[in-house]
Amino acid sequence: MSLRLKFGLVMLLLGAVLVVNVGASVWGLLFLRRELSWPLESIQAVMNGLHDIKRSGEGQAALLGDGRLDQGGWAPDPEAFDALADEIDGALDRLEGLPTVRVRSGISNIRNLRSRSDEIRRAAAAAMPQAGAEQRGALVAMIDARHELIERIEGRILDDAELAVGHGDRLRALVLIILIVSVTGAGAIAVLMSMLIRRWVLVPLEILREGAERLGRGDFEHRIPVTARDEFGRLGDEFNEMAGLIKAMQDERVERERMAAMGEMARRIVHNLRTPLAGIRNLAETTRSELDPGSDLIGVQDRIMSSVDRFEGWLSEMLRASSPIELDPRRFSPRAIVGSVVESHVDAARARGLTIRADLDGLPEEAVGDPAHIEHALTALVSNAVEFGAHGSEVRIEGGCGGGYWSVRVVDSGPGVPEDLRAAIFRPYFTTRRGGTGIGLALVKRVADQHGGTITVRSPVDADSGVGTAFELRLPTGAGDG
Repeated sequence: MSLRLKFGLVMLLLGAVLVVNVGASVWGLLFLRRELSWPLESIQAVMNGLHDIKRSGEGQAALLGDGRLDQGGWAPDPEAFDALADEIDGALDRLEGLPTVRVRSGISNIRNLRSRSDEIRRAAAAAMPQAGAEQRGALVAMIDARHELIERIEGRILDDAELAVGHGDRLRALVLIILIVSVTGAGAIAVLMSMLIRRWVLVPLEILREGAERLGRGDFEHRIPVTARDEFGRLGDEFNEMAGLIKAMQDERVERERMAAMGEMARRIVHNLRTPLAGIRNLAETTRSELDPGSDLIGVQDRIMSSVDRFEGWLSEMLRASSPIELDPRRFSPRAIVGSVVESHVDAARARGLTIRADLDGLPEEAVGDPAHIEHALTALVSNAVEFGAHGSEVRIEGGCGGGYWSVRVVDSGPGVPEDLRAAIFRPYFTTRRGGTGIGLALVKRVADQHGGTITVRSPVDADSGVGTAFELRLPTGAGDG
């Protein structure tokens, strides 16, 4: 997952939490207003209407005077009484128009109030303009009954208000819990974001910084551990590739400088030795020509000349190993070259109690390369196998071809190559064998590199016994001039 996608998901999660928090806050405010403010407002409207009816009723009772006394000549004002009755009807109309009147007072109670108010109006109209004490008392009793009904309605509304207050306290606690949960969630998301930013950004940056610092100090073997496949992971891969490239370039430069120094030293040694060697050989050859045919010294002179010639060959190999290889690519038969090398080592192998088994059917009929250098490389591999093979064992030589390459695998049953020496054995003049020159395998490596091929070593071949070594030379079938 890319870093951009990761942060996109985190931002989406944070946005979702923000939306939930804002939504919870808005919902809490609206919910509290609906459950607390609206009930109080509705109660206030109903109570005001009932209060208006009570006040107008008290006015009607005042107009009627004390209905229990016989006040002769009392004449109430019918118009004022009707005006108060109209006020009561208006208050009832307003109450019936309220959407919450059914909840707060009950529509039946409002209808009952209207019925009683209409009954009082009719009774007052029949008794006026001249009403006796008994009639006034009846009207006052009817007004008192309506007043008692209003008080019962008010009591019920007050009980509902008390319940609303308790319900409001519970709602406030619920909304507070929701807000606390939302804030806690936002805090958890913030902590998660900080952890993810540290894991996705800060830690990879610190690893890259440390890797760059170690690379700057010359530690080209250091590699950055890549655990993610995001941008930082790809950057780590590129860093490792860059470090490997720098290491390879440095090794190549060191190897070139070392080879140049060794080549210069080898040329000086060869130059200083060839002159006296040539003199020794000429002297031995002149002396031999002057001896009698049956002289015992003739064999001595022959051995001197043979030793000088062998020494001259070693010097030539030294120059060849320390000088750049110049290929002369042309078409040749890999099967013929390998067969020739195998045949030339049969006698040497037999003398050491070894047998050579060659399977060359897998080799191609034709390839392109420098047959002389390839023959030298194959000779070095087979001679090493014969040299290190155990007495009475077998040296196997197997040919193969595939994927645009042909290969020769040389397997012996010798003591094997230690793991810590597998890279060093291909360096010039490095040898673990007494009397060895360290030139053969170095030459094999250079021939393989120049042809664009490889030389690999596997040891031990037999994991149970821990012995045996297999060298595989792999070359392209159409090698150029390197």
